[in-house]
Amino acid sequence: MSSVIPNPDPIGLPAPAWLLQILLVLTFVLHLLAMNLLVGGVVMMGIAHRKGKSSPFYAKLAERLSMALPPSMAMTITLGIAPLLFLQVLFGQAFYTTSILMAWPWLAIIPLLIVSYYGLYIVQYRPEWLGNFRTAISWLSALIILFIGLLFTSNSVLIMDPSKWGPMYAQSDTGLRLEVASNGLWARYLHSIVAGFAISGLGLGWLARRYERDDAEWSREATVYGGKWFVNATLVNLVVGMWFLFSIPREIRMNFLGESMVDTGILWLGVLIALGAMHFAMKARVVPATLMAVATVALMAVSRHRLRAMFLDPDLDPTALKVSPQWDVFAVFVVLLLAGLVVVGWMLHKLAKGSENAASAPEG
Repeated sequence: MSSVIPNPDPIGLPAPAWLLQILLVLTFVLHLLAMNLLVGGVVMMGIAHRKGKSSPFYAKLAERLSMALPPSMAMTITLGIAPLLFLQVLFGQAFYTTSILMAWPWLAIIPLLIVSYYGLYIVQYRPEWLGNFRTAISWLSALIILFIGLLFTSNSVLIMDPSKWGPMYAQSDTGLRLEVASNGLWARYLHSIVAGFAISGLGLGWLARRYERDDAEWSREATVYGGKWFVNATLVNLVVGMWFLFSIPREIRMNFLGESMVDTGILWLGVLIALGAMHFAMKARVVPATLMAVATVALMAVSRHRLRAMFLDPDLDPTALKVSPQWDVFAVFVVLLLAGLVVVGWMLHKLAKGSENAASAPEG
């Protein structure tokens, strides 16, 4: 193991590495879906607030998105806890090191989240307080959320490059370092953000379904509009994805271009399924488009996990860590995780019912 990477926790892993890695990817997919809805939704809302001054469609879109985004942010944060915990358990030697190197920007995530969260709530519940500044506050929340995404991406990229850790700390131990010039960072960041724009387009299609009965014309227009977001963003992301792929060092990139049939198959199957999702989105068929988009996100999450493992091999291999099973504690975690997912599903159901009631309520 490289001398730059700290020694592993002597307690060992609480469960086999293969099981923890499956749970890491699974919970990360759930977080990604919520995060994508939030990232694309806040940008879509900012645009809608600006255009809503002269368009009834965009005015309704801004209003209805403002109702959906605070719950989306709550889900993003809640569903992000489990994968972060699994990341710390499996790759803690790298994660804690890089988090210390960028300590102050990393710690700033919490107050930034609070500010953006309050911005979304004020836009929803107290628009009269904002007056003409409603659009500005919408964009402020959007920009903060996009910046938080950059901080997470910066840490993710830094985790995969242990060769930088020593020189960075030798140059400054203040915790003020933020690597924005790392090779591949901007391609990786844009790949994630544009994916958010795509998934939020399908999310709008589901939101539109809540108004089919009481505002059918807006519902149809919103479904088509969301489909265009998905298709256009996916087309852009195919280009950004190729940029991201070719920003990876050749010896690792070739695993996704034929040298490893498993990694090549997972990546390009995800691309093919994304093309199929575009086909259904163009026909305004939200359900099959969503199912295929979710499958694409899951496959890309697996590729992302494999990419991190390739960068860290052989310096940090979770499968080589000591295992000290704690099955009783692990069982409690699984039960609580499943219960939490049930609660989240119930909350989504109640939110959908609330949207239907709000849509059918008489005006005035």
